[in-house]
Amino acid sequence: MSSASDFEKQSQEHVESMDPLDPLAVTALTTEHHEYLMTRHGSVQLDPLPSSDPQDPLNWPNWKKNFEILLIAFQTFSSTFMAAGLTPGFEPMAEAYGVTVPTASYFTSAQIAVMGGMPLFWVPLMNIYGRRPFLIFSTLACAALNIGGGFCTTYGQQMATRVLVAAFISTASAAGASVVADLAFSHERGKKNGWWSLALVVGTPAGPFFTGFIQQHAGTKWIYFTFAIMNFIQFALWLLAEETVYVRNRRNSVSASPIAKFLGFHKKSDKTFAFGLFFRPLKQALNFNVSMAVVAASVTFCYANIVLVVEMPQVFGLLFHLNAQQLSLQYIALIIGSIIGEILAGPLSDWWMARCIKKRGGKKVVVDRLWVSYNGFVLVIVGLIVWGIFLDKAKPGDWKISPLIGAAIAAAGNNIVATVLIAFAIDCDPGYASDVGLYMNLVRQVFGFLGPFYFPYMFENLKFGPSAGLMCALVAVFGAGFMGISHLIGLRRNK
Repeated sequence: MSSASDFEKQSQEHVESMDPLDPLAVTALTTEHHEYLMTRHGSVQLDPLPSSDPQDPLNWPNWKKNFEILLIAFQTFSSTFMAAGLTPGFEPMAEAYGVTVPTASYFTSAQIAVMGGMPLFWVPLMNIYGRRPFLIFSTLACAALNIGGGFCTTYGQQMATRVLVAAFISTASAAGASVVADLAFSHERGKKNGWWSLALVVGTPAGPFFTGFIQQHAGTKWIYFTFAIMNFIQFALWLLAEETVYVRNRRNSVSASPIAKFLGFHKKSDKTFAFGLFFRPLKQALNFNVSMAVVAASVTFCYANIVLVVEMPQVFGLLFHLNAQQLSLQYIALIIGSIIGEILAGPLSDWWMARCIKKRGGKKVVVDRLWVSYNGFVLVIVGLIVWGIFLDKAKPGDWKISPLIGAAIAAAGNNIVATVLIAFAIDCDPGYASDVGLYMNLVRQVFGFLGPFYFPYMFENLKFGPSAGLMCALVAVFGAGFMGISHLIGLRRNK
């Protein structure tokens, strides 16, 4: 969940734009167009090349662009915040609904699965009809559902609200980089994508960190009401926002009623809807390198993120007899580890690739990037071993920080692996970057969804140390091992 949409950092396929800038495009500019761009941007060397229309999102004032990007970052943050934020309430909800704590954890795992699949549905629709109407409706729907969640009296009712919330809130994870690509030039996208991608990563541990205090002092009902307040604020802000989908090769006037035009419910794009758009990302399964990266990233994500977030109440809460507020503080380790991993992954990967390209005389070999991923695999394995061994040594009620150090190391490694493998997978098929990302997100989230079904039984029968050893072996074989195979094949092809 922490990196459920990192792939979008490099996905620009669905952006409505002119062809990339070239000398012929510059010389073909009219005098008026040239003068407008020089006045507005101080240059015509821009990619993509904006039109001379002030309504073109690329021509908007910087404050307006930043508002839109920060707004999508806020909603992206809330998607993982709300899914993971239920963990401090697992025990009281289990008691209220007459189920076990592991069964209550399915509230989070079900949302993980839904957020993996629903972007396949939302992306084609949002590319054609615009992003704003879907984002407006989704936040209002989530606000209503979260209010209902506060009044649910049965397990089935609550599961229904959680699944529906995940279905609607996933519009944000589907639209993150699309909004950035609509608003930012190519040289700005790295920094601007970093805003929402970091929000997505931090949302996973930040959810239970904050809701633990709410659970302790106000009760489970107010966790849902807090979610609803967040959604309603987002709804109000999206009403103030504007549509970012803009086609530069035609006039963007549309025939629609004033209300429909205000809410955005009319076609924005020249693209033709086809049901095949929903299934096209699954074709990436035929790409060997992409599939190997998807498996490796999915296994690592499950055992270095999902297990640490979802099982925290059942592991630390029960072992050390922590209340909801004390339990929430345990997630600080994951927040710190995730941020460190995200900071290390991107710059190190870019520096390493630049070095390799220079060493090869200007030739880019995509598998060179994989060298950096092994650092992440090592950190994940080391972190899980420390986490498992020290949990086995811990005495009930005698809290120790040692397992959390291991969790932080594993979280850092997970972010390194995710960032590097996503970049590698997209490099393998850059023409279909969005499809690659959606395929990876689907597999990763579904695999993560399955984990909570067997995690409790694994820990009960194997204990924490041997369980950590088993997870490390899976990461080593299906993570580092699979990427090693792709690496060797790629190097041989480029000799």
